[in-house]
Amino acid sequence: MFSSLSYLKKHTPENGTDRESYLSVLVDEYLNSNSVDAKCQVLANLANFAYDPINYVFIRDVGVYDIFLYVIKNEANSQLLHFAAAGICNLCSDPLNVDYLMKHDGVKPLENLLTSTHSETVADVITTFIQIYNNTSISNDSQRPRKSHEQDAVKQVSLHCSQ
Repeated sequence: MFSSLSYLKKHTPENGTDRESYLSVLVDEYLNSNSVDAKCQVLANLANFAYDPINYVFIRDVGVYDIFLYVIKNEANSQLLHFAAAGICNLCSDPLNVDYLMKHDGVKPLENLLTSTHSETVADVITTFIQIYNNTSISNDSQRPRKSHEQDAVKQVSLHCSQ
């Protein structure tokens, strides 16, 4: 279910934690945890928040997207990679989030995940590439020239789709 600001205000207790603060607490918990299991649980929660467009600005502002990108670039744990790929997949329905992914060199690490033995991770990456392609095609249809990183992503997506 997608949320609105009025829905969030109505369902947040008077002394409760707002969405942005709660996401910030989860980011801190992820960054300060030494347990892989705890990191997996937090990353799964963050990926779940990424499905709702109302959270996109908060996710970018408090560093959730940066954690997803860090994980796909640096981690080897298949569960962490799965949750990060799922979070990115959830975010990439939005052109601003696709642009963020491109500007922060996230396409190549996602491409590397296509060889994962975790089928859900591969499905998330393929879905992300489809969303990148669709978003860059839409921007091209609006007569705005594609940025070079958009052109690179479209080429990479096309190459993988033809293999």
